[in-house]
Amino acid sequence: MDVPLPKARVSEVLGLLEILDDEGGHVDLYKLGRTLGHDIDELISTIETAQLFNLVEVDNGDVVFTEVGKQFTDQNMEQRKTYISEVLSKLPYMVELLTALAESEEHSVDMEYLERIIDGEYSEREVKYFVRNLLDWARFAELIWVDSDEQTIHLETEEDEENNPEQNDQAEE
Repeated sequence: MDVPLPKARVSEVLGLLEILDDEGGHVDLYKLGRTLGHDIDELISTIETAQLFNLVEVDNGDVVFTEVGKQFTDQNMEQRKTYISEVLSKLPYMVELLTALAESEEHSVDMEYLERIIDGEYSEREVKYFVRNLLDWARFAELIWVDSDEQTIHLETEEDEENNPEQNDQAEE
């Protein structure tokens, strides 16, 4: 089963988009790999994640903006977070996580919950990798916040944002 998951972190995809923007919306794959300093696997992971969010496509060896990608680069950070939140909220593992968080009395689950739902045909290393990336995107989109000390994932609420402004700082790291 090939369930879509982010294979790169937020910062990697935003870096890719900045380079594309600087290059007029299209850049050769080889040149992009050199510019980013990524090996081929990292480059492919970054491009696939950008494709997951419909921000880029590959055409004849070039990475190019989609119309959505062009608009995304022109948006402010709040608009970007809203867009990512909308897309992310439709991914199967994220739907399952958000449902569990909403149904939980404390609006939280332990980190192992996400590892268990992703676990399947993936190795332990891959599961950790996907969990890290999914949480990175969900924090960026302000869907969740993570208590690293307690190893818990919490549903982001307006009340959380008002009462704990440092969570917002964490989400942008």
